[in-house]
Amino acid sequence: MKRKDRIYFFVTSLIVFINFPIIGLTECKTTEPAVTTVMIPMRDGVKLATDLYFPENRDGTFPVILMRTPYSKAILREYGEFFAEHGYIFAIQDVRGRFKSEGNWEPFIGEGLDGYDAIEWLAEQDWSTGKVAMYGGSYSGAVQLFTAVLNPPHLVTIIPNIIPSMPFSNMPYQDGLFMMGGNIRWIDIVEAKDPQTMAQKAGESIRKDWYDLLKHLPVIDLDKQILGTENPYWREWIKHNYNDQYWESVDYLKKLEDLDIPVFLQSGWFDPGNRGTKLAYSSLKKSENKPIKMIMGPWGHTDQSSRYLYGQDMGEEADIGLIELYIKWFDFWLKGEENGILEDPLIQVFNMGPNKWLEADTYPLPGTDFTRFYLTSEDGANSSKGDGKLQLEIPSSEKQYDTYTYDPADPSHCLTDYMKRRATGAYSDLVAIRKDVLVYETQPFENPFTIAGPISTKLYASSSAKDTDWCIMLYGVTEEETIFPIGMTWGVIRASYRNSMVKPELLEEDKLYEYTIDLGHTGYTFSEGERIRMEISSALYPEYSRNLNTGGHNEMETKYVTAEQKIYHADKYNSYLMLPVINAK
Repeated sequence: MKRKDRIYFFVTSLIVFINFPIIGLTECKTTEPAVTTVMIPMRDGVKLATDLYFPENRDGTFPVILMRTPYSKAILREYGEFFAEHGYIFAIQDVRGRFKSEGNWEPFIGEGLDGYDAIEWLAEQDWSTGKVAMYGGSYSGAVQLFTAVLNPPHLVTIIPNIIPSMPFSNMPYQDGLFMMGGNIRWIDIVEAKDPQTMAQKAGESIRKDWYDLLKHLPVIDLDKQILGTENPYWREWIKHNYNDQYWESVDYLKKLEDLDIPVFLQSGWFDPGNRGTKLAYSSLKKSENKPIKMIMGPWGHTDQSSRYLYGQDMGEEADIGLIELYIKWFDFWLKGEENGILEDPLIQVFNMGPNKWLEADTYPLPGTDFTRFYLTSEDGANSSKGDGKLQLEIPSSEKQYDTYTYDPADPSHCLTDYMKRRATGAYSDLVAIRKDVLVYETQPFENPFTIAGPISTKLYASSSAKDTDWCIMLYGVTEEETIFPIGMTWGVIRASYRNSMVKPELLEEDKLYEYTIDLGHTGYTFSEGERIRMEISSALYPEYSRNLNTGGHNEMETKYVTAEQKIYHADKYNSYLMLPVINAK
């Protein structure tokens, strides 16, 4: 496979945080597990519909694995059959207010308590050993963390796959910016009445031109524009645009520092939720809990391993056999089987390029050299035709800063929107003419250059506006000037949230402030002749809603003003990109 063809398209992972049933789990099936549907009571009297898959031989007691889903338990049968054949009772539950369960659904809110009650009910049944685990991806992964931090007595371990980080790190907000595109597409899909319609809507979502569809202001009325009606939780999310009491039950990151059960995290470099996996691991490793396992592979929004990333061959090693590892993990913690799972490295991250696994017991990887690449320019970094540079040396240029005008009426585009439409060439052409995008590049690498781990940016910036956004995109460029993604490597911050997600602070006009922006993480080896490109703008539209620059509520207002933006890179205000450089063998 040619370098320029590697890792281009991760279509469905950009659409929604939905993990539909994994395929191929039933290849080893020899018998039909017994299935029973029960209504499990919650503490407030609401009953949740739960399918129980039993091993063929129901004599004795069994450990239980619980999966909770908003996408209908009926489409997850393969999970139940697979785990039942491996000696578990597998419980698949429609969350509150979805499909066969009672109650009213408000996404994420209350899932922790419902998970707690379901676990304790399952543990008390006469067919249960009293040991319960949780499993599942995406929404089904997030609900595990909401539950685990409440410390249900009978919860032994969890495997939260491909998890979004809630509520201000990944979804529905990211560092102050409302994830407009992803949120409205997700709601459009989950509001469908049946799984078949949900799948149909997910496919249609790929083909839609969201740039025009989402331009309507105010943003809060996009539910009426897209869904044809007002949506209550869309409007609640917008109403609660800072980390107030509404979000307390789903703000799990800090609480993970006290979690004392073993956790197996899994995600892919092209999973939009991989930031959640990184942040969850960072919190968990601060706890006394030692058995924290994490696998980051060359995959999208999936809980299965494969050597192919949307048709691109990532090498034989990429198919690590995740499902077998999940079984080993559960067998060890729920059945006490000495199978060597803890003898494997706790951390496995995939190095794209040579397509090899990097292994360790801690993350970031031991020996990581966090290296600063400083921003600089001589004439100006506006567009890819400018002369913006990323360099190891502290800049000596007399130019103090680069400047651009951000106009909310004409927001700069998001690369990911073009990637899902297989139009990266069109995006490259656009960056060549957009003066409101600053572009900084390394020199072409003379030798292979490997990064593996967390990426961040330190910006020194000022704005003429009371509030504004800073947005970063990071990707690669070939010798032939073809751009290519290296993972979900972008980051944003709303200027007023620079110090706190609880108490926003407006800007003083043209005052210089310091910002630290999380760009996610990845593992990639750049080959000879390739280079790294970093973009700075004030919009990643239509994935994120626009900052209107007024200091008001950006999702509930229509008036906007333009902003004059400055990015500093001289004297003591040396903005830089921080890369996790490793010596990969």
